[in-house]
Amino acid sequence: MQMKKILEFFQNLFSGNSEITYKEKILKHRLQMMYRSALIIILVIAIFAAVKIHLDSRTFSEYEVISTSTREGTESSIYENYCGNLLVYSRDGMTAFDKKGTKLWNQPYEMQNPIVRISGEYVAVGDYRGSIIYIMNLNGLVGEVNTDMIIQDFALSEKGVVTAILDNNDTTLIRLLSAEGTTIADLRTSMEDNGYPMAISLSQDNLKLAVSYLRAKSAQVNTSIAFYNFGDVGQNESEHLVSGYNVEEEIVPFLEFVNSTTAVAVGDEKLLIFKGKQIPELSGEVPIEEEIQSIYYNESYIALTFHNTSSDEKYRIDVYNLNGKRECSFITDLEYKEIMVNNSDLIIYNESAVEIYNINGDLKYQGSFGENISVIIPTESRGKFTVVKEDTIEHIRLR
Repeated sequence: MQMKKILEFFQNLFSGNSEITYKEKILKHRLQMMYRSALIIILVIAIFAAVKIHLDSRTFSEYEVISTSTREGTESSIYENYCGNLLVYSRDGMTAFDKKGTKLWNQPYEMQNPIVRISGEYVAVGDYRGSIIYIMNLNGLVGEVNTDMIIQDFALSEKGVVTAILDNNDTTLIRLLSAEGTTIADLRTSMEDNGYPMAISLSQDNLKLAVSYLRAKSAQVNTSIAFYNFGDVGQNESEHLVSGYNVEEEIVPFLEFVNSTTAVAVGDEKLLIFKGKQIPELSGEVPIEEEIQSIYYNESYIALTFHNTSSDEKYRIDVYNLNGKRECSFITDLEYKEIMVNNSDLIIYNESAVEIYNINGDLKYQGSFGENISVIIPTESRGKFTVVKEDTIEHIRLR
């Protein structure tokens, strides 16, 4: 009986029956509005998906130069993409320029072997086996750190926090430093207890530190991956250690937080994916059967390059998402200088040739951006790039 009344109600509601009540009219109006809103949302999603598919699949055959400026720096200067801007450095100092070529800041120093780390709006430079680290953001120098110990390596977070591996005679010290140079925490390690730290990475939220330790015992080499939490979760844990994973008979020299909740480790025989907002745990493992030539990544994908053995092309590139699923695998004959994973595109280039693939492995562009290319910097507009050459900086657009 109750079901019959409900059916009669909806029949009256949508049949135009004049006997429906005032409340029923209100309900009818609300349902109509919900229906229209749902259609609008579906339409917007469909348009967005269509635009994305079009952009992902669109191919280009040539490029045009929009503007040109004079390149600054010496012949030995190194150029890097710095948050969409241009970073120029050498043994004598570092300079940042914005997208229009205007100088943002200049930081002088004297270093024999400068180590440079870029993360978001922050950049840090320190001398290998020196003791000084300079930390800058888009406004210039933020902090200068004297570690009073020998710097082996360091990592940088998007908020300017530095994690440095320091040689302290019989022990190795892992020190967390604020952008202003204040010591946040120290972790003391030794070959006997922990192993030697090969790789370190700090999450974007500054809470989690990942360390890959090389351990040798009885002529056997193992790797121990440790995760530390310096927030509330790790306060009651010994040395803030919240999780770990042992990789037997394998070296794992690559370890990076690719976003605030995901870390990726790559060893000789496997790709490991760890996830966790507070306590990273192993969530994916991909076997690697060939020798990896190079590793590239962004916040969503990781690309591994191999020597190709199945055809005449020199290299094979496998791209995985952060669930460990292989998105694509393609081959290229380009003797690359650099590979960038930019949004859902892969940009492969050397001094005179460029190839651009989408995440499905489809070739979108193959050609040149001119000669003597030092670095290519993607812009916020898809298909537009800043290209640093031997004497000039060009802003170009694909077409």
